[in-house]
Amino acid sequence: MSEVNMHDFPPKSLSSDNTALDLTSPDSEEILKNRKNTWIQLAGHPGAFAPAGPNTIWKKRYTKDNNETEAYEALMEDTAHCIVPMFYREVEYNSEYFIEIEDLLQHFTDPNIMDIKMGTRTFLESEVMNASQRRDLYDKMIALDPDAPSEEERLSQAITKLRYMQFREHESSTADFGFRIEALRISGEPPTSNLKRVKTKEQIQRELLRFVNKRRRVQDLMLDRLAEIREKVQQSPFFMTHELIGSSLLLIYDRTEKCGIWLIDFSKTNPIPDDVTITHRVPWALGNHEDGFLFGVDNLIQFFSDIEIKEEISNCDPSQSSLEGAT
Repeated sequence: MSEVNMHDFPPKSLSSDNTALDLTSPDSEEILKNRKNTWIQLAGHPGAFAPAGPNTIWKKRYTKDNNETEAYEALMEDTAHCIVPMFYREVEYNSEYFIEIEDLLQHFTDPNIMDIKMGTRTFLESEVMNASQRRDLYDKMIALDPDAPSEEERLSQAITKLRYMQFREHESSTADFGFRIEALRISGEPPTSNLKRVKTKEQIQRELLRFVNKRRRVQDLMLDRLAEIREKVQQSPFFMTHELIGSSLLLIYDRTEKCGIWLIDFSKTNPIPDDVTITHRVPWALGNHEDGFLFGVDNLIQFFSDIEIKEEISNCDPSQSSLEGAT
């Protein structure tokens, strides 16, 4: 996912189109009237979310396993429960499965939102165990970068899935910095999702500065929350025994400078073997299950710290600002 969800759903006549509206309850129109925000999905499967109530959403399961449900259930009992959305239940509806979780946008009005995909590895080890050479992946690679293949790869015109996945990670800031900006929404503007090629430190800081919009207090609150998330992950029994693949940090603030950051997306979060110790910072090698999550958090904190804000804009009572939803 990456799941920022606020969308003003049209009347029920669209339910035949198999959209997210299919997931809503019969009283959904009344629920939507009472929602503070419209609904925006920055990334992820279209139609993967639906409002379940004024303060909750349903997220659809697209895989056979229930990793995300198990992760949320464990996290609700973990010391790091305050850095993830509240989990309520798993739901079976029309022979499909969904999780009901907190709608993080309930805390904000017309917010600015940034979705950041975390980690240096975006694939499970089981996904790249097959060492067969594939022509289709070679074709995909040269379509993105004709100069990427080695001489040997040009001769065979085929690459492994591992080679392709690592190539894709080097196309963004994932490999170098342990995170990439997945999508961005500035208040009053449509979302921007074509940010995967934002790669250099200068490009990243430009997007972070655009997101913060010269608000020094927002910068400070985001840094405080990122530091808290780092500490919670390092001390968490759950996170120190699980690999985090494909998880995101969701950064949100609104015009009152109310801020929050949450860790989301656990469909590829798996327990590591009992004989393996994970740091979330060591470079990945097959079998060590390292994911680079904390390496990415370290860099994100440094990048946010390095933003130079020359003008502070505040159009609200500072006493109303808070790190909303962070506890």
